[in-house]
Amino acid sequence: MMQLPSAPAFQQPQWTLQPAFPTHAFPPVIQNAMNVLQDGGKFPPELVASALFAAVSLACQSHVDVLNPCTNMPEPSALFLMTLAESGTGKSTISKQVMKPFYAFKTQLAIEYQETLFAYKRDHGIWKTIQQALESNLRAAVKKGQHGDEEQTELEQHSDIEPVRPVAPVLVYSDSSLAALIEGLGQYSSAGLISDEAIIFFESSIKDNPGFFNKAWDGDVYEHNRSYREPRSFKPTLTLSLMLQPAIFLDYMNKHGDKAKASGFLSRFLFTKVVASPLNNHCPSLGTGHRHGHHSFARDETALHHFHARIQTLLVKQKEQISSGNTEKKTLTLSAEAAVSWEHKRGNWTFLAVQGQKWSCIHEMVQKANANTLRVAALLHYFSSQETDTISLDTLERASTIMEWYLNHAASFFYQFTPEYKFQKDAYELFQWIHQKFLSNGGIPFKKNDVIKYGPNKFRRSEKLEPLLKNIIATGNFSYIQSSPHSAVYITWRMANGYYAPIIEHLTGAYSLPQQKPK
Repeated sequence: MMQLPSAPAFQQPQWTLQPAFPTHAFPPVIQNAMNVLQDGGKFPPELVASALFAAVSLACQSHVDVLNPCTNMPEPSALFLMTLAESGTGKSTISKQVMKPFYAFKTQLAIEYQETLFAYKRDHGIWKTIQQALESNLRAAVKKGQHGDEEQTELEQHSDIEPVRPVAPVLVYSDSSLAALIEGLGQYSSAGLISDEAIIFFESSIKDNPGFFNKAWDGDVYEHNRSYREPRSFKPTLTLSLMLQPAIFLDYMNKHGDKAKASGFLSRFLFTKVVASPLNNHCPSLGTGHRHGHHSFARDETALHHFHARIQTLLVKQKEQISSGNTEKKTLTLSAEAAVSWEHKRGNWTFLAVQGQKWSCIHEMVQKANANTLRVAALLHYFSSQETDTISLDTLERASTIMEWYLNHAASFFYQFTPEYKFQKDAYELFQWIHQKFLSNGGIPFKKNDVIKYGPNKFRRSEKLEPLLKNIIATGNFSYIQSSPHSAVYITWRMANGYYAPIIEHLTGAYSLPQQKPK
């Protein structure tokens, strides 16, 4: 019986091999809220962590920056987060619970804005009436041949006290065009684009403007000039949290991945692909969301209350900033020990991103990882109500632990977009075609040229085919064979006895001797 060699296993990214999210690295106020939101294991920890990080980033970004030891310049503390999760894992459920204080604050601001707008319209109506009267007085004086100095002075003084239209600050955007987002951030520059259904983002034109989002992440001034519009110049501070189905993101990567990587847009994200788990038979409504099987869990609702209370404290402080117009932030710095650790991590991570190392496929993300580590450390420090403006070594190390988890996770996913992975996948596909060819023809060696004639279309060019065949031949399962030095090249297979199957020439009846396995 013919026993063809088995195809080598094709190594696809293995999500299940990734370690669990390092919840222990969070300070207690976040860690306890995370334990509650997981609800005994019903919701994936990495999904919950993304939602919590988005809320913490949005709550803190208007209050603190963090000093980069390399540039000695303050940078925003805002994060960009990308979370891929199938439908049914709880994206909307978790996001709504975490974001409750922001939605309540949004409602409160809307009510107060209407009251302030009413007062503004009343005061501006009075001001405008007086303005018109003063303008009339000045015109009358000029008509009489007078200089009108007194009337002009009164008009100038009154013009200086024109009531200012109140700002309608938008703290949270969910479905927004780029024009609307720029318009809103031009009025109030600190906000979050938080979407638990980011298909809207990736299927609209907003995704085609990575330059704006890069500016926002960097904390740079954004210049917006368009025809027939007043030019805008402002420094946006933006938390960006996008949750969507993996298939949507894969489609985006296939169409726009090169641009997204080359522009640096993707490199700024903390990236998560939620791992599906088969342990969901007692919780069908959650699909693949359950993780830890059957065990009891007591929800400590006060933990989530404490988390929300901290956000509310920061929102009250932000409201004072809005009212006063004072946007000054505190700048956090690393302690001497933390700065040394940060530099050490930076060197190690840079090495792991070079060709041949485990993070080479995400080297763009690694370039931003140290800046993101500073941001994570600043958020952990400030959100946990630390009194000092100095980030400790312990906090920096916990932030580094979280960042390393994100980098490992991203590397698992983005490896599939590398040339190495694509080559490996093509080699596996061609191996399978050769394998099936031998099965269908009874194991008779066939001409190498048959692959070009009848093989998969994408392999029919010699420059594409040769490297793949060379890779397959190197496995030892198949080999080239010729009946004479100038005859056609055949592909043969290694039999169980270690010999390669001989050529059978159907037209001549010639039969070549079995070829012993090369040493």
